[in-house]
Amino acid sequence: MAELSTVPGPRAGGVVLGSAGLLLAMVGLLAFNLGYVGLYTAFVPLLCVGTLLFVEVGEDFFLSLLLLAATGTLVYAVGLFALPLVVGSVVMTAPIAVLLRRWGGTALPSVVSRDPRPGWRMLEFMAVLLGALGARYVLYRSGGGRIPFRIGEFESLARFVISEVGGWVVFALGYGLQHRTRYGVLYSPQVDFAASLPSLLATGLFLVSPHVAMMTLGLNTFGVAGLYVATLPVGAAHLLMRTLTLRRAEIERQNLRLQRMNLELARGERMAAIGQMSSAISHQILQKVGLLGLHCDLLRDVLQDGTASPTALVAEARGRVEQLDATITDLNTTLSDLLIFSRDFALHLQPYSLEALLRELTEEVREVAAARQVTVQYHSEGGQTDFLLDRIKLKQALLNLLTNALEASRSPGQIRVVLRVEGERVHVAVIDEGTGIPEADLERLFSPFFSTKEKGTGLGLTFAQKIVELHGGTLTAHNNPEGGAIFLVELPVLIPEGRN
Repeated sequence: MAELSTVPGPRAGGVVLGSAGLLLAMVGLLAFNLGYVGLYTAFVPLLCVGTLLFVEVGEDFFLSLLLLAATGTLVYAVGLFALPLVVGSVVMTAPIAVLLRRWGGTALPSVVSRDPRPGWRMLEFMAVLLGALGARYVLYRSGGGRIPFRIGEFESLARFVISEVGGWVVFALGYGLQHRTRYGVLYSPQVDFAASLPSLLATGLFLVSPHVAMMTLGLNTFGVAGLYVATLPVGAAHLLMRTLTLRRAEIERQNLRLQRMNLELARGERMAAIGQMSSAISHQILQKVGLLGLHCDLLRDVLQDGTASPTALVAEARGRVEQLDATITDLNTTLSDLLIFSRDFALHLQPYSLEALLRELTEEVREVAAARQVTVQYHSEGGQTDFLLDRIKLKQALLNLLTNALEASRSPGQIRVVLRVEGERVHVAVIDEGTGIPEADLERLFSPFFSTKEKGTGLGLTFAQKIVELHGGTLTAHNNPEGGAIFLVELPVLIPEGRN
């Protein structure tokens, strides 16, 4: 029995369902048999305990194995009078549930206790159960079965299986109707036991029906004593389910606690990064702002100099303006790097040739490299090079690597860019012939705000690594035994659809 949340008051469908359950119970009164009074008395304690003994499998999902098994056994033992007997036992249990609740115990499932009308809510559940029991009885009797049911020949077992399947189908349909009446959807996809009609049917047939068969067999063989002994496996199953449920709940609480700790840790790391950012960036910004103020003062002095000729004034002013422009450009670069690093952005993957992208990059930096007496060579080892990638962002990341390699290279020197495809991975290596990377700096190389350059923001390599990781790849760096450093980009091969 299960639900997800509560809706104030019963709806029309719930009224019909509850009324149908009461009607079935009243019809069952006609099946009273004085010869079964001993059985009636023997089953009442099991029904009362079963009503109180439940496991909340989910936040709003409960299951009482003993109640379901006892009611199933009862209908095969005494017939339709099982229906009013179930209702009477639940009513008898109500005062005990009230006392347990006052004493701080859990007497009712959450989905019932939180409902504005818990009595009516329980009646709806009982209506579903009574409908399933009535369906079992009708199917069993229409197939020629006799009351009390005795497990023995194959024919009797076949009737039992058929009636169990039919009863659980009715139970699953009744639950679906109840759920739809209150919430507008059939079943509860997030609850395994009640995700669909087949899942509810499997729960009943494989979790409850075997206990019904054992309890019936115990009753047939040893009477009431055998019935009570056969309930022991039901109790064991209840304890096992309760233990597993409590462990799962504890695991969920631990996961929630871990998520909160991770959020706090991420917040702490972000605050620490902000502190580093403030220290690193504020120094550079203040330096740039100071230079701007100095250039403005010098420009003002030039313009106020009455002794200089107009030509000299214009030339001097032009020089100061150029210095202002260079300082503003540096400041803009610093702030742009900071903005790129701090924001989260999504990739726009499109089919593009990685080889064409690398050739385009090497051509763009070739002129700057030549001015430093550095040659840039590109080499491809063949293979498929048309992949899904974000051309603009990946180009920015690779341009950062080439720029770093160019700044680290000696004059004269050489930079090699090598593309290699191996299976489902593509490798791009940027190899320079500089002085290499100090061992102490290798671990911090991709950390935010770490830079060995005097004017570096320490965000270039961090930004490049972020872009590569968004593509599902990795960016690593190590020293070349032959001299210099190697930056290696490894990306997964994402081939566009429609291409082999």
